[in-house]
Amino acid sequence: MSDKNLKSPIKIGVVGCGGIAQIMHLPFLVQHPDVEVTAICDVDYRKASILAGRYQVKNIYADIEEMLARHMLDAVFLLTPTNLHLPMTLLALRKGINVFVEKPLARTAAEAERLIQAVQNSGRRVMVGMQSRFRRDVLAMKNILSSEELGQPFFIKAEWLLADTGSMKQNWLSKKRISGGGVLLDLGIQLIDASWWLYGKPEVVSVKAVHRQLNPKIKVEDFFSFLIEFSEGMSLSAQVSWDLPIDRSRFQAEVYSDSGYIRMNPFKVQRVEKGRIRLLPYQIGISGREILREAYRNEIDHFVDVLLGKTGQLGSPVDDAVKILHITDALYKSMQTGCEVRFDRREEK
Repeated sequence: MSDKNLKSPIKIGVVGCGGIAQIMHLPFLVQHPDVEVTAICDVDYRKASILAGRYQVKNIYADIEEMLARHMLDAVFLLTPTNLHLPMTLLALRKGINVFVEKPLARTAAEAERLIQAVQNSGRRVMVGMQSRFRRDVLAMKNILSSEELGQPFFIKAEWLLADTGSMKQNWLSKKRISGGGVLLDLGIQLIDASWWLYGKPEVVSVKAVHRQLNPKIKVEDFFSFLIEFSEGMSLSAQVSWDLPIDRSRFQAEVYSDSGYIRMNPFKVQRVEKGRIRLLPYQIGISGREILREAYRNEIDHFVDVLLGKTGQLGSPVDDAVKILHITDALYKSMQTGCEVRFDRREEK
């Protein structure tokens, strides 16, 4: 059966009822004109029941295998802790079901690579939830850089720093056997993926990490600073933190090119012309949380459009997610050794 034969409404099962499901995915899925949320599943049956009642979903499960056995689903949304991404994706593919899986795809690149052949053999679509690729400001950056009106980009500086609140977002994030890592796999992976994508997916030359633990009570990293060198003289410098002692959280990025500069939040584009700085008239129109919510809605719309055959190319495929996890693996190695980790570019090819 070909995915392009799917008809509206697409029957979807949602697995995992944590904050990201409640705040972002379910509200947009139930409102989508081409989607029918057929079932909700979570090991906490009571939580699943509450959400099912809120969104008028009839079928509730505590076991994904039972859900998949009872319903002919077109796709599942896996919004679970990271250690469940690999087994649940493999299970869905064996059942002939398309998959949307939240980032990161897996805890390590080795885990994620097990999915490449499985996806190819299944003939189904698997999309990874890299929502930054669907942000209005990041898309604007991509369009500007693709137009080459600012010349060749060579340096990106980015940060995602959460103000110290004295509490973890979700308990499982602090358990490495479940999450695979800390703030790097939670926030840093989005900055890496978006930067790599903005650059046009270049090869990685080397990575270097700097780590300081701010909260000694948790066993995964909560502050992480890193430098990634790409081919063609491009690089990314970034910092991420869950608990930085600052007055307000910050999400920021700056892209420098041969003849210009782009800054997000607030969005600003400048170009050097005849030795003078000229402000270019680009505007985003919305900011902050509106952009974030729109990005989640955009990636859901895109996934549905792919399944309906309205567009053919997945915006965030498994192959890309595996490459990003090779980068995070190398950064963890750099953190442990205190040394730069260089990539064998022949192996990357």
